[in-house]
Parts: sequence; structure tokens; C-alpha cells
Amino acid sequence: MPENGEINRKFGVYKTVCCGAEIVIREGTAFPECPNHVKLTTVWKSVADESVPHISEMNPPRKTDAA
Repeated sequence: MPENGEINRKFGVYKTVCCGAEIVIREGTAFPECPNHVKLTTVWKSVADESVPHISEMNPPRKTDAA
């Protein structure tokens, strides 16, 4: 997984391992520091590497009281 300062090799959406902050970053651009943890090493993970949950795995919507 790339760290801040490394050059991105593939356009995509990435998020930090530390807190989940997301960015869209183009190929050839250096990965930045985490916006929430400045001056620390930031590890970025491609969102495309994650599985997308099925709707049945998500929390059901809250029911509201009808007046």
C-alpha cells in the first residue's frame, strides 16, 4: 500500500488506513498526508480493493412514527 510522498501509479479513490479519510487521486500525483493526522506517515488503501456490501448486509432504515 502506498504512503504519503509516493507517486500514485493508478487513478482512483483511496482512503487512509488510520481514519478512513478518502481522496480521488490521479496517476502521477504524490499521495498527501492524512488531513486528520498531519506530519505522520499515512498509508493509503485503494477503495477498489474493498468488497461492496450487499444491500441485505446493510443496516435497515429507521422507522419513523406516522402522525
